Amino acid sequence: MSFLFFMASNLVVCAKTFSPQKKTDSTAYYSHLANNPKNSSSLVQSYVYFNKQYESNLTAGDTIPAVNNLRQLAIIQFGLGDYFGSETNAVKALKLLENLKENKITSECKVGIYNQLGRIHYTLLNYNEALKHFQKALKHASNENQINIIRNNIGLIYIDESNFEKAENEFQDIYTNSLTLNNAKQTARALDNLGLTKLKLGKQEALDILKDALQIRLKIADQKGLYSSYKNLSIYYKKHQDKPTTQHYAQKAYNTAKKLNSASFLEDALSHWMSLSPNPMILQYQKLKDSIDTSRQMAENKYALIKFNYAKQEQIAQENKIKQEKERADKIMYQGIGGLILISSVFAFLIIKVRHKKDKIKTVYHTESRISKKVHDELANDVYQIMSKLQNNTNIQDDILDDLDLVYSKTRDISKENSSIDLNDDYQTQLKELFASYSTHSVNVITRGMNTINWHSFDNIKKITLYRVLQELLVNMKKHSQCNNAIISFKKINNKTHINYADNGKVCVFKKGSGMRNMENRIKSINGTISFESEPNKGFKAKISV
Repeated sequence: MSFLFFMASNLVVCAKTFSPQKKTDSTAYYSHLANNPKNSSSLVQSYVYFNKQYESNLTAGDTIPAVNNLRQLAIIQFGLGDYFGSETNAVKALKLLENLKENKITSECKVGIYNQLGRIHYTLLNYNEALKHFQKALKHASNENQINIIRNNIGLIYIDESNFEKAENEFQDIYTNSLTLNNAKQTARALDNLGLTKLKLGKQEALDILKDALQIRLKIADQKGLYSSYKNLSIYYKKHQDKPTTQHYAQKAYNTAKKLNSASFLEDALSHWMSLSPNPMILQYQKLKDSIDTSRQMAENKYALIKFNYAKQEQIAQENKIKQEKERADKIMYQGIGGLILISSVFAFLIIKVRHKKDKIKTVYHTESRISKKVHDELANDVYQIMSKLQNNTNIQDDILDDLDLVYSKTRDISKENSSIDLNDDYQTQLKELFASYSTHSVNVITRGMNTINWHSFDNIKKITLYRVLQELLVNMKKHSQCNNAIISFKKINNKTHINYADNGKVCVFKKGSGMRNMENRIKSINGTISFESEPNKGFKAKISV
C-alpha cells in the first residue's frame, strides 16, 4: 500500500520540477501523459517523443533541456519497469549538470533526479540507497512543498522497515509544516500516513487522525488520497475486529479504485478484499501469492542489479581505458615538453657560450687596440723625442742612435700590428692596404681571388680575427722568412672560405712559437681551422678555412 502512496507522491515532485521547462504544447502534452499514463502505450509514446527531444538538445548543446528530457525518460522507464534504464538516464542527467554552475534551475533539476533515484532503489528494496538519494534531494530542495514530499517518501521507507517511531516523527513534522503552507492535499497526506503509523504503534488517537485526513480529502475531492484513506480505515477496523465497518471502507476503496481506472489501484483493492475473507483457502492463496510476488520481485531486482553491476563494470573498464590513454598521452606530452626544455636549454647554453666567446674576443680586440694606442702615443713618441735630443748632441755615438732608432721602429711595428680596425670602412680595401704595407722593393706580396669573396656575409668578429691572423703571417714573413715573394689566395668552396698563404723563404726548421699558437687560437675561436707546413729552402705555407 505504501508503494502506491509513494508513486503518487513522487509524481507530484517530478511534475512540479519539470513544469518550468515546458516550451511547447507538445512537451506539455507528453509530460502530462508520462506523469499520468492511461496505459503502457501512453508511456511508450511519451518515451519516443522525449528521446527525440533529448538527442536534439544534446546535438544543439542545450544542457538544461537535455537534462529535463533525461528526467522524463527516467520517469517513463520507471513506469515501464525498466529500473536499470531509468537509473542510467538519471545518472546521465547528473553528469550533464556537473559542468554547469550551481543555481536555482540546476538545484531544481537535482531535486527531481535524486528523488527519481530514490524511487528506483525503494522499488528494488534497496532502502539504504534510497534513503541516501532522498537525503541528497533534500540538500538541494528549497521549496517547502518539495521538502514535505521528499520527507514523506522517507517516512514511507521507515514504515516498510517497521521503524514506526522514526516514521511517526517524520510525518508529525511534515503535518506541522503543511499547516503553515495552507496545502490541504499535503496536510491530508501527512495526517493519513501519521494515523497509519500510530495504528502500527497501537496508539488510540490513530482513528481520529485517519478520519481528519478523510474529511479534508472529501472536501478537496482528492480521489487518489481518498483511496488511501478508505483502505487505511478498513485496516484500522480490521485490527479492531469491526467486520461491517471494515468491509464498508474496503468497498469504498474498491469503488474509488474503479473511478481512478488504474490497474495498480484495482489490483491493490481486490487484494485487500481477499485479505478480509474468512475463507482459510483464500487467505492461504493470498499469502502464497504475496510470497511468490515478493520472490519474483527479488529475482527481478537481483537480475537488474547484476545487469546494472555488469554494465557499471564495463563503464568503469572503459573509463579506466580512457584514463590510461589520457595518462599515456599526458606522459608523451610531458616527455615532449621535457625534451623541448632540454633542447632549448642546450641551445640557450650554446648561444650564451657563443656570446661569451664573442665578448671575450671583443675584449681581446679592444685590449690590443688600447695597448697599440698607448704604445704609439706614449712609448714611441717618447723614444722619438729622446732621439731628437741626442741628435743635437755631438758627443753621442752613432751606434747608440742606431739602437734607439731600432727601438723606435719596433714600437711603431707593435703599435701597427695591434692597431684598431675601422669596420665601418670597406673591409676588402683594408686588407689590400695591409698587404701593401708589407710589400717592399725586396718583398713582393701578391693576392689572388680576393674579389670572389662576399665579405659582407662575415660578422665583425670574423673580420677582425682574419685580419689579425693574416697580419701575423706577414709579420712572421718579415721577421723570419727571408723571402722575396709571398702569395695569398682566396677561394670559396661550398659554404667555406679557404685562404692559402705561401712564400719562398729560407726557413730551415719549422718551429711552432707563440705567434703560431696565437694564430691557431684566434682561428679556433671562430670555429675555423689553420695548418702550417715548411721545408728547408722550400718556403713556408699556411692554410686557413672558415
